[in-house]
Amino acid sequence: MSCQIEGKSAILQVCYDAGAAHYSYGPRGGPAELALSESYDTLGYTPWPGVGRAIWEAVTFTNGQYTYMVSGGVDRMFGDEVDTDNPYPQFGSVTVSKGDDFLAEFTCDRATTSFSWSDNLFDYKEAAGFEWDDRDSSWKARR
Repeated sequence: MSCQIEGKSAILQVCYDAGAAHYSYGPRGGPAELALSESYDTLGYTPWPGVGRAIWEAVTFTNGQYTYMVSGGVDRMFGDEVDTDNPYPQFGSVTVSKGDDFLAEFTCDRATTSFSWSDNLFDYKEAAGFEWDDRDSSWKARR
C-alpha cells in the first residue's frame, strides 16, 4: 500500500517480502523520516474478515512505546454506484499511538492511494507458526 497523506507532502508506504513487513513515512522524493521493519512473528496483522462493503486489512508496526497501525482497503461498488473511471475506490490511513494513548491519525489522499489486497500476509503469519481465530479475531500460536 502507498499513498500521499492528505494535506501533506508525506508519503506512506507499506510493503512486505518473505522475511518481514516494512513501513516507511517521509517526504516525497526524500529519505524516509521513519522506516520500520517487523518480522511476521511480531507483526500485528488483522486480515479482512470476508464480509462488508470494503475489502480491507490492517498491520501494526512497533517502535519502542509507539505503534503505527496502517489500514488500507478498497470499496466494492455495485450496480449504478460503479464509476467506470475508478471502479474500486481505494483508501488508507495510519494511526499513531503511544502505549494506550491515541496521538494522531493521518488519512491517505484517495486519488494517490494504491492498495493491493492478497492472501500473502495471512500466509506469512501462518508460516511464522500462527493461526487465525475467527471467534476472537486474533492470532494464536500453533500448538
